[in-house]
Amino acid sequence: MPTEIVRLLGFEGPNLYGPQPGVFLQLRADVDHSRRIKAALKDGGQRVGMVIAYLDVTAAPAEGGYLISATFATPTPQIGVELARYVVAGLNAAETGDEAWDEEGPLWALQKRRRAEALPLPALQVCAEASQRGVPTLLRRDGLLQLGYGARSWCFDPAALRARDRSTSDTLAVPWERVGPIPIVAVTGDAHRASAVHAIATALAARQQAVRYAAAADFEATQTLLADPSAELVVVGLATEGIAMRGLAFERCAYSAVIDLPAALLPGVADREELARVLGVPMLVTDPRGCVVLNADVPEIVSLAMYAPCPVIYISALEPGATIQAHGEQGGAALFVRAGTLIAAIGTHEQAIARATWPAGGSPGILAALALLWAMGLEWEQLLPALRASEDMGSSTDGAIRV
Repeated sequence: MPTEIVRLLGFEGPNLYGPQPGVFLQLRADVDHSRRIKAALKDGGQRVGMVIAYLDVTAAPAEGGYLISATFATPTPQIGVELARYVVAGLNAAETGDEAWDEEGPLWALQKRRRAEALPLPALQVCAEASQRGVPTLLRRDGLLQLGYGARSWCFDPAALRARDRSTSDTLAVPWERVGPIPIVAVTGDAHRASAVHAIATALAARQQAVRYAAAADFEATQTLLADPSAELVVVGLATEGIAMRGLAFERCAYSAVIDLPAALLPGVADREELARVLGVPMLVTDPRGCVVLNADVPEIVSLAMYAPCPVIYISALEPGATIQAHGEQGGAALFVRAGTLIAAIGTHEQAIARATWPAGGSPGILAALALLWAMGLEWEQLLPALRASEDMGSSTDGAIRV
């Protein structure tokens, strides 16, 4: 039986398998080809001239054969996907003795594509300086290269710099003093994700901030939010399939929340534990000075806490259980509903906030919104009216809020 590709994904940002753009390849084979695949990917990458880092290839027995997985980071993930197809085709050609298989042609085509898609040297120099300064970069669908996000962004056409490739003394005048990141609040989940996004956006807009938001954004929609020059803050509800298939459109966020899990597994996702890890990718890139909100009522979400690079706030629409109790004993924060009363706790100290009597009062979405806004420093007397007002936003899934 020929070696068969089970899954092949090109990630354009942080993903389940790493914090950088990269490729995930999963194969089914009769024998363990992991060493041959690793060597072929390395060799092919060198011949194409593409950067491959953190290459890892593993094999495990499965159904009378082997399930082989390969991951690697690369700034050109789509070319990496085609390289993986080439490697598998070459492996099968060698196994079957197919002397007509073209070994050189596909590699030349990929090398030509890499050169055509490569940024001009001056643009690469700007990107390198941006990285040193902690300024995010975004290659937009319109071909412009954007430095920073939202109201702190500035963009230019890298194609216009190709004439400077041979003379780098003429540097691009970048207004570094005004470019940089803006706060991003990333929310993942399913049924309760939209209510959280709407509530957070409403409350923050009431503080005179220009908020851009979307309740179910894929990779492109997230990029559109980050490219809006009027956005001072972005609240984005991330579509689960978008994270699973392409990764995140940003390198870091200020705050994040994992609220609930979809009832159905995505194609290629093994179980609910892996589904929770997909939804937890934004948590992995959350600023250590921020926080992540996790739903203590969902065990698979609770298991993400061990990977959090930032403080965790647990929420619960039920009576607080062992997870919140243990978290409190370690000085952690939680927000939960007990006997119809909303309780905020830090360590073992509890504060009754309000009766959770409005329609969404006990929902994980509203609790997650409250917890994130609490972490941002909003006072409770500011939060509750704004959250009630968010119910008037109806069923809209994205938009801009300016006060």
